Amino acid sequence: MRSRLRNLGVFSLSAIDLFASAMGAFIIITIILMPDYQKEVRLEGHLNYIESLAGETDAIVNETRKGLNSIQTSLSSAEARQLELQAEQEIMSSELETLRARLQARNEQPPPPPPSPEETEQELGSNLVTFRFLGLKTDKTKILLLIDMNKYLADHQSLVANTVARALESLQTGYEFGILGFQQLDSGPRYHSWPDSGELIEMNSTNRANALRFVRGLFGKFEGSSSLQGAFSSAFASSAEAIILISDGLPNPTYNGGLPPRALVQDIVLSNTQGKEIHAVMIGDYFKYKGTVEFMESLARANSGGFLALSQ
Repeated sequence: MRSRLRNLGVFSLSAIDLFASAMGAFIIITIILMPDYQKEVRLEGHLNYIESLAGETDAIVNETRKGLNSIQTSLSSAEARQLELQAEQEIMSSELETLRARLQARNEQPPPPPPSPEETEQELGSNLVTFRFLGLKTDKTKILLLIDMNKYLADHQSLVANTVARALESLQTGYEFGILGFQQLDSGPRYHSWPDSGELIEMNSTNRANALRFVRGLFGKFEGSSSLQGAFSSAFASSAEAIILISDGLPNPTYNGGLPPRALVQDIVLSNTQGKEIHAVMIGDYFKYKGTVEFMESLARANSGGFLALSQ
């Protein structure tokens, strides 16, 4: 009896059908997702390109900002220079008008009468004698000594005192005088006046000695900055006809209305509505700082005064 032959298969038709279906599904999904994958690859390339463009843009922006800062700095310098030139022009115009007025007054003034042989300057009073002080001169009889007491003059206190002493020695009987020291501290402006009333006082030996003691008493008090704007406001309010400024010529714009030196000169000229003479005596290491001599000389010249520079 022969045995029956059986055909044994590893996979049935159902399993093969399942595998074929899965393979087909995988192929279909791959075909569907392939464009999205390509888009993602292209998008990543675009992002890298955009990032490189952003980096270049940032570099350009930084360069532009630097250029704008440079332009702004140049513009600020140009504006400051323009203000200085305008102030200088106004000062020159003011000086020209003053000269024209003096010339016109001189032309219209009648010739002086001949001197009387019976009267002398001593009999009429020494106020007819022109006040002379180290080359400065004036025919005014009411004098105010305006002393700058900023910290840069602390090393020159002795020279300041000697200068005041020489000025007082030049004043004779018949003159009136006063002293006003000024400085700008953190707490505000501070003034040191003699006499205490702030009024001018008659010149005599006693008042001269008291004034010198007052000046020596200022030793050790030189500090802070210089506020010329406020000091001249006080000086213009006094009865003085001539003001002698003793300073190093270094006004701080912060305490002078933000004005540069030339504009400050013009501001003082415009504030001097009574036409008081302003004489400038420069003290200290003025040769170390550019523009100090020009400032003091311009201030004196624009206010019918004289200029003098002293150093130790």
